[in-house]
Amino acid sequence: MMRTPIKVASMATAVLAFGLSGCVEQDASLQLKGGVLATASAGDAACEMPGDYESAVTFSARGAIAGAELAEFGQPLIGDTYESNSRNVFYLGIAFRNRLPDSRNVGATGGGGSGGFEGLYLDQNSVLVTGATVSVPPELNDFGNSAADVDFEPVHRDFSAIAESGDGSIVMQLPLIKGNSELEQFYAFVESAGAREITFVLTVQLEGETFAGNKVTSNVYQYPVTICPSCDAGTTGLCAVKG
Repeated sequence: MMRTPIKVASMATAVLAFGLSGCVEQDASLQLKGGVLATASAGDAACEMPGDYESAVTFSARGAIAGAELAEFGQPLIGDTYESNSRNVFYLGIAFRNRLPDSRNVGATGGGGSGGFEGLYLDQNSVLVTGATVSVPPELNDFGNSAADVDFEPVHRDFSAIAESGDGSIVMQLPLIKGNSELEQFYAFVESAGAREITFVLTVQLEGETFAGNKVTSNVYQYPVTICPSCDAGTTGLCAVKG
């Protein structure tokens, strides 16, 4: 099956895409944005993920899953290429950074001679991110006269990543919906509603712990995904072509 690569959105569209996902909570220690796309130039056979949070400037404002395509081929990457090992898995590109300051340079009582923690070998404000919770909140998914109410249990995606203090960042692909059992919940809901497709709003929130042992979370990121169980094309890809 031939694929048409996603065209890179303008900066204005990218900003709009971030705005549609909900604002960043100012008290969140971890700042999260999603819908992040890898990019490639026309004719390239490979895509490149952004290197850090600030470099993540190309986004998909919303996603789409064509169930038949995802089951047979997986998630599109570039051209007629699909991401390896992505059958029945829908990935979301995310970028996050640690907004906490370096604890070794923060003045506080009980620290070193200048009132800080300059003598500590490890920065206590670095964060070990331990995973993300993916939810389908009923309050964001009220379909009125649908045949069923949204009642999906939140799922946790376990992974480990260290975000250093002072805007240390990570860019990665997170399995937003993973495996037959999760997908079948969405497909069954669409079919019970007598619809061809339904747009669900999913949320993602990161969890972690500082090196000092304090629990931290990110802002809650919202991402709408239109799911069509029987469609054989149209799944949102992971890469955008520049130009």
